[in-house]
Amino acid sequence: MFRKLCIGLIIIGTIAITVSCSGKTNDLSKEAMANNNVSSESSKIENNKTNGDVAQKANKSSHQSSYKIISETYDDNQGTKISYPQITDFNDAEKQKKLNETIKNEALKGNNYYKDVDGKVTIDIKYEIVCQEPELLSIIYSGVGNVSGAAHPSNLFYTTNLDIINNKKLRLNDIVDVNDDFVNMLITGKFKAVNSDYEAQYKSDINTSSLDDWKKRLLAADPSDNMGSEFSYMTKDSLGLSVGVIHALGDHAEFEIKYKDIWKYIKLKDDAHFQDFFKTAD
Repeated sequence: MFRKLCIGLIIIGTIAITVSCSGKTNDLSKEAMANNNVSSESSKIENNKTNGDVAQKANKSSHQSSYKIISETYDDNQGTKISYPQITDFNDAEKQKKLNETIKNEALKGNNYYKDVDGKVTIDIKYEIVCQEPELLSIIYSGVGNVSGAAHPSNLFYTTNLDIINNKKLRLNDIVDVNDDFVNMLITGKFKAVNSDYEAQYKSDINTSSLDDWKKRLLAADPSDNMGSEFSYMTKDSLGLSVGVIHALGDHAEFEIKYKDIWKYIKLKDDAHFQDFFKTAD
C-alpha cells in the first residue's frame, strides 16, 4: 500500500514538472517570437532610414554637381578685357555648347558701352557668380571703361540671368510683375542698398525721377541688344536691382530685397522648374 502511494506521488510530481516546463517553454517561445518581430521591425525601420539617407545624399549630390564653372577671358589686344564664365561637365554636350554661346554673347555686350565713340577705348570687366543652381545661373559683370579724351573713366555694371533648363535670358519683367506697387517699393526704400554708406544719397538721386519714369526704366531693364542702365540679378534668397546714378555716386547702385517680401509680384515662381528654387523663399 505504501509502495503504491509513493509511486502515485512520483507520477503526480512528474506530471506537474512537465506541465510547468511546458508552460515556461511556451512562454520562452512567445518571448523569442516577440523579440524576433521587434528585431525584424527595427531592421525594416533602419533599412528604410538608410535608404532614405542614401537617396537624400544622392539627390543632394546630383543637385550640387549638375554643372561646373570655368573662367574664360576675351582680349582684343587693344585694351579690352572681359572675363566671363563657361559651363562644363553638363549632362548634355549640345545644350552646354548653346548655353556657353549665350553666356559669352551676353558678356561681350560690355563692348557696346563704347560702340560708337571716337578715340582709344579701354575696358576691364570681371564677373561674379551670385547664384548657381541647376535651373538658374545669375552673373554680374563689373569693371571700368574709358575712352581717350574723356573727363573720367566710367564704372560699368551689367548682369545675365540664365534659365538653364530653357537656355533663355531672364529679364526683370520675366522674373517679377513690374507694376506701380512694385516700382514704388524701390522709390520708398523697401529695397536695401548693397553699399549702405550711400543709401541716403541713392534715395535722394532715385527720388529725382517720377514713378512713371522709373516704371519705364525697370520695364526696359536687362536689354537684349544694347546696354541700358538698369539690370537685375538673383541670389538664393533675394532679387537684386542695379540702377544708374550720377557719376559722383559711382555711376551705378545696387539694391536687394528678399523674395519673401515681394512674393506676390514674383512671376517666375509659377514656372514648374523654378518651384524647387523658390520653395524656401515664401
